[in-house]
Amino acid sequence: MNQCPRCGGLLPSTGDRFCPNCGAEVPVSSAPPPPLPTPLRGAGPSAPPPGAGAAWERRDQLGFVPAIFDTIKGVLFSPAQFFRTMAKQGGIGGPLGYGIIVGYVGLLIATMYNALVTVLFGSSLRGLDDGPLAQIAPYLQGGVGFVSQVIFGPIWLLIGIFVSAGIYHVVLMILGQAKQGFETSLRVVCYSQSAAILQLVPFCGGLAMAVWMIVCNIVGLSEAHGIGRGSAAIAVLAPIVLFCCCCGLGLMALFGGIAGIASQAH
Repeated sequence: MNQCPRCGGLLPSTGDRFCPNCGAEVPVSSAPPPPLPTPLRGAGPSAPPPGAGAAWERRDQLGFVPAIFDTIKGVLFSPAQFFRTMAKQGGIGGPLGYGIIVGYVGLLIATMYNALVTVLFGSSLRGLDDGPLAQIAPYLQGGVGFVSQVIFGPIWLLIGIFVSAGIYHVVLMILGQAKQGFETSLRVVCYSQSAAILQLVPFCGGLAMAVWMIVCNIVGLSEAHGIGRGSAAIAVLAPIVLFCCCCGLGLMALFGGIAGIASQAH
């Protein structure tokens, strides 16, 4: 509390302009200001905390299964918001574990669908002529292929995630658009594995997964690196186009060689 400039008495903190002891008028500057109202908790909008888009990274608070489902929902239905609020750093162990888990679930679903189709309709390679490939085709589409995908699936997913993230990041570096480090690109690829859950859709699940994973990678790289959609699309689509061109040239060379051998035989 302040003192009255006339009698030296203590002034209450109520903001009165007159001293209660001598009745003298207290200057406004000497009167204590009224207390400010205490803001209510939770009142008004607040900015989302860093990493709010990745529920998986808060799995200790949310729980393992709810964190997975919330992350899948965020990536599939609100990819721009998810990757915009995703933590750019913080270690690759958590995102990598998420990508392998969700990707492996999608791989198991696709493998079981293929096995079911093979049992019901037979092998798609049964029409091959006699030869080495015709001899091993039933095993590849049968139990051996199923077991190999189940056992080695996580390894192939791990390799695929690192290779994809590395290629995308190198293209971004070439374009001068790598605003964040490699870890950010890796995180985008890991969380884009959420699209693997679309393998649950019969018949067209694989196509839906492939298309939406490309979309998630483009949106994710754009939001995480803070760049335009065009640069992110080039980083994702350019390697795919280059791979398809190489495969096409390889097939043309193969068929050309076969045609040459056939003409010499005649």
